[in-house]
Amino acid sequence: MQVVQDNLKQVGIELKPDNLDSQAYFDKLFTGNFQLAYGSVNTSPGPNPYYELRNTLHSATTAAIGQTAAGNYGRYKNPAVDTLFDQFGATTDSGKQHDLIKQVETAMLEDVPVIPVTEGVAWYQYSTKDFAGWPTKDDPFSAPAPWNLPDWEVTLLHLYKKS
Repeated sequence: MQVVQDNLKQVGIELKPDNLDSQAYFDKLFTGNFQLAYGSVNTSPGPNPYYELRNTLHSATTAAIGQTAAGNYGRYKNPAVDTLFDQFGATTDSGKQHDLIKQVETAMLEDVPVIPVTEGVAWYQYSTKDFAGWPTKDDPFSAPAPWNLPDWEVTLLHLYKKS
């Protein structure tokens, strides 16, 4: 937190950390009772940025201050960005999807509703010795890490025992 505080000071922002226990932190985060939040928040994982960014930025995932939000904890609202996510969800054309996410990223750089500082990797391993049907690079039908909900169920439903 000291590094963040020092970096923000360099651009003229004074940060006064409020070190909360996890319950108090998440209560404030989910209800929008904060000015700046820093931490790890589980978002909707998926095979491309749409899943995480939509959960973080789409106004459908937010709520009024004081109400519990499903994802967009910063209460960001931008109808143009909502439309980009809606268009992404309505097409399977990967070229169009790529272009739409680039437009979302442009809005993020202009509006700065969230500042991603690190990106965690969804590590997982599996053995193909006895079972097949796992997600692959060519068929990323789910995120196979066992903590991903509801993806773990989707993965299990695709598995089958090799003969």
